[in-house]
Amino acid sequence: MIIKFWGVRGSIPTPGRDTVEFGGNTTCIEVITSSKERIIFDAGTGIRVLGLELMKTEFAQGKGRAHIFFTHSHWDHIQGFPFFAPAYIGRKDMQGNRINDCCNEFNLYGAADVGDRLEATLRGQMDNYYFPVDLNYLSSKINFKTLKDNRITIGDTTISALKLVHPNGVLGYRIEDGKSSVALATDCEHPSDGTIDQNLLRLSENVDVLIYDGQYTPEEYAPHKFDLPGPGKQGFGHSTAEEGIRAAKAAGAKRLVITHHKPLHNDEFLRRMEENARKLFDAVEFAREGMQIDL
Repeated sequence: MIIKFWGVRGSIPTPGRDTVEFGGNTTCIEVITSSKERIIFDAGTGIRVLGLELMKTEFAQGKGRAHIFFTHSHWDHIQGFPFFAPAYIGRKDMQGNRINDCCNEFNLYGAADVGDRLEATLRGQMDNYYFPVDLNYLSSKINFKTLKDNRITIGDTTISALKLVHPNGVLGYRIEDGKSSVALATDCEHPSDGTIDQNLLRLSENVDVLIYDGQYTPEEYAPHKFDLPGPGKQGFGHSTAEEGIRAAKAAGAKRLVITHHKPLHNDEFLRRMEENARKLFDAVEFAREGMQIDL
């Protein structure tokens, strides 16, 4: 299994000279399974860069297939989809029907309890009030699917989903192929009572890699605990690296990767956060755009 990070920033893209090391694109993480299935998590602006790489492969000829899983439909997790070049590649007949074997195919998955919300949201952001072409213009074959029972098998890989804590809901994912396992828990907030989310522990149990939302420092999240002026960030749906370390240790995760970096945190600030985190847990690192993990 290969994990590639194409976007690791939270909330809004932050390009510029101060974010070169960690990157400024919003969330997009690619997993290539041992059976060569391509599974993409979220379509923040990082998916645009991924798309350019895919256009160097069979996707340029309309021969590619991939699966895109959405944790939720907030802007920073969908805003790159209209700029995903492989989605435009395909051929149509005179009636406008897509021709089989001549079109890239993408299966898009959202939570089973949101009904048509994922499709409506992606269509909405490509409405002509906001974007020059609508979703129907795309020549690839796009299939909207729901995660029945929040579990699906693709090739030799099983993807399981559980709800985590975030305004309007979010899914955390566990990806396992019998040889290796990964848990993705972005845009999740830790419980306010000091416990660890049981769904997070279930997803992360003994995984090789836990990818966790550490957008805030403890001081930013709860300034009153440090006699600092507010406001704090409770209820915003994000967490800290320190809480990610607690969860990783409790779940027996072998490695922890912190993602969804705050837009105001530049490279120097994130390096300091990473150094502080490593004092608590040796096997932690902060995600950098372009980083790859081979399992």
